[in-house]
Amino acid sequence: MTYKFMVRGYNPPEDDDVQWGIVGEDGAIGYGSGSSPTGWTGYRSPNGSNSNDHTDIGYGKDGSGDALWVRTTSNNNLELAYSSDITATGSWTSVNVTGRRYNVKWSNDKWVAVGTTSQDDILTSTDGATWSSVDITGLSGLSGTDIYALASDGGNNWIFGQDDRVYASNDHGVNWFLLKDFDDSSKIREAAYSNSKWYVMRTGINGGSSVEKVGVAASASSGSWTDSADILIGNNAKAMFASISTGSASQSTVIVVNSDDMARSTDSGATFTRTQNCLPFGSANGISSDGDGNWVVVHNGGDVSYSNDDGETWNTGVENLSFVFPGFTSTEAIKAVAPNKVLPL
Repeated sequence: MTYKFMVRGYNPPEDDDVQWGIVGEDGAIGYGSGSSPTGWTGYRSPNGSNSNDHTDIGYGKDGSGDALWVRTTSNNNLELAYSSDITATGSWTSVNVTGRRYNVKWSNDKWVAVGTTSQDDILTSTDGATWSSVDITGLSGLSGTDIYALASDGGNNWIFGQDDRVYASNDHGVNWFLLKDFDDSSKIREAAYSNSKWYVMRTGINGGSSVEKVGVAASASSGSWTDSADILIGNNAKAMFASISTGSASQSTVIVVNSDDMARSTDSGATFTRTQNCLPFGSANGISSDGDGNWVVVHNGGDVSYSNDDGETWNTGVENLSFVFPGFTSTEAIKAVAPNKVLPL
């Protein structure tokens, strides 16, 4: 049986209206629209599934240049899936690849997916349907730690982070090299790109549990990085995004969330301000922006927060999406969010 539930009068997005896609535990997929998304529709994919935890979602194009969503799943047989229409419950096609993937993004007609390193590879695709393995066994310092951080500049340059090292590709994912070794026992949790700058968010610096920084670089070819001061967001932080600032088109807003706290920069990562208890909900898992000052955060328990003023203040998008997804309980989590916008923003 196929389930599809609607919340608060969801309306399909207009041509100029952003659409948000979210994924979570127990096969949860949802979508909402607009700068203030309070109406959401949810379903499960695979249909009726409550045993597949989705971990990430990306938006880009297929081999013909048409819109495409790709998601990742913690399942050894259904690691990836793609759909041209997130609103259609039966539209997802699963792809069985080798090894789970935890981050997927599109840039310049290519998809890249990273995750477990037990196969010592990353995956690339030109259409989101057929994936090729890129051997990275020769990378200096590569360990067995899973990879969660991935970013592209919208062209042929990519980075991914593992432990306290940044690896890069300048030829669209064909070859990779060690770009930066912070050599401080930190963990790179997320990466982003905006306005000609690269960002990596690191926790547990020097092996501790109370120092978190955002590294900033102007090139994916040079190992020159500048660290922010301690952003004081907490060692469990795992979500960051960067987008053009509404205050100045030459700057980017960078936001890191953890629980219901936020560390926010409006000057491209030069300085951060920490604001406690600013999000309507705790246990934040993912954050994204549409590039127009609107941001969405997803949380445990099916909660969604949003901001219309570039992250300065936050509102309740919806509380407890568990009643949208059959069988989804308030103890489970929405893991990731993405808008139907091509990165970077």
